[in-house]
Amino acid sequence: MNRVSSAGRAISARAQIFPIGAVLVANLVWGIGPSFTLAVDMSINSTIFYRVLLWPFILLAIVLFRKAPINFETLKVSIIPGMFFGVSTIFGFVSFRTTSIANATIIGSVASAITLFVAPFFLKEKISVLQVVFAVTSFCGVAMVALGAGSGGIATLRGDAFALANAVFWTGYFVASKRARVGGINTWSFIFGVSIIQAIIAGTWGAITSDDLTSISMHDVWLILAMTLLSGTVGHTAMAWAQRYVPAGTSSLICLLAPVLSMFFAWVFFGQTIRTWQAFGSVLVLASLAAVVRFGTSERVQRDVLSTADPLLNSNP
Repeated sequence: MNRVSSAGRAISARAQIFPIGAVLVANLVWGIGPSFTLAVDMSINSTIFYRVLLWPFILLAIVLFRKAPINFETLKVSIIPGMFFGVSTIFGFVSFRTTSIANATIIGSVASAITLFVAPFFLKEKISVLQVVFAVTSFCGVAMVALGAGSGGIATLRGDAFALANAVFWTGYFVASKRARVGGINTWSFIFGVSIIQAIIAGTWGAITSDDLTSISMHDVWLILAMTLLSGTVGHTAMAWAQRYVPAGTSSLICLLAPVLSMFFAWVFFGQTIRTWQAFGSVLVLASLAAVVRFGTSERVQRDVLSTADPLLNSNP
């Protein structure tokens, strides 16, 4: 009997390798996404325009391949989440060009903590005292990251404000999408609907404010295609599949690697440095968010709160 149980546990452990690998792949492509944005030669306005216009076509191909339903009801419930999503896209992308990748990704990840405070009011979720404590410490870490940059360098308080606005609007998207999907709408159909609204809002903003839409080069085309396919579609697909097999607490903790990877890639490719106080603040944010997961009141709360770390739906590239 013990041999059978041991064999079963061994098989179960081996079966987890591929799902956990998928989570790691998702975070790898999410982590490099901001660097793709910096590498584009066009303005961020034009980058957003082409990025959001391309994504619905890719999602439509997936929806048709998977034979997911597309109807007026699906599109209707996608409107409000899509509006939050579209605005979040603008602030998220702009933050990558107006502050350091370290600041943009670390501050953006605090959406997980913000969600904790709004969940009891809009999602009827319960949170523990420890979760609140660690959420507050994560905000302190964000302050250290932002103020630790000083007055010089690539990091700016203006860009940090964009990153924080991205986190706020992403939280709005998360809450709205949770409420909209109560009826069990197909995931791919819902995301496709959201991408349409995102394209209308962010695409219109990009078209109106850009002055170099026609200057797109093949270099930019390949980068925008890469960020859409890799950081977007591949990352989300890998995570969506893995979440069926990997515990939410485990996948959520792994998702905290994305900001660290983003900082690493920004250092390797663009020479962006991190000051001492920023490093301490980054560690404090990541440790606090990890504690939020560890001391979650239930598996459901863990899944809801930390799934906000999904940079695809967070409109990150």
